[in-house]
Amino acid sequence: MNSKKSKKKVCEKCGSSNLKTKSTTYPVQMGERQMNIGRVSVKECQDCLSLHPTQKGEEKIERAMGAFSNLFG
Repeated sequence: MNSKKSKKKVCEKCGSSNLKTKSTTYPVQMGERQMNIGRVSVKECQDCLSLHPTQKGEEKIERAMGAFSNLFG
């Protein structure tokens, strides 16, 4: 019998499981600069309002950071 248990996602900040997926602008600190990346897929905690990028969101952030570092060295 093969049964897969799905891992319940919880907020890293407050431990709540009340998360909602949405697409939003995500701020990233790069040295002294802050870069706001648009349309990043995140899970937003409905209790503490913290943002946690999904796997696709993380991939977009990495691509944007690579492009940013290529532009500004």
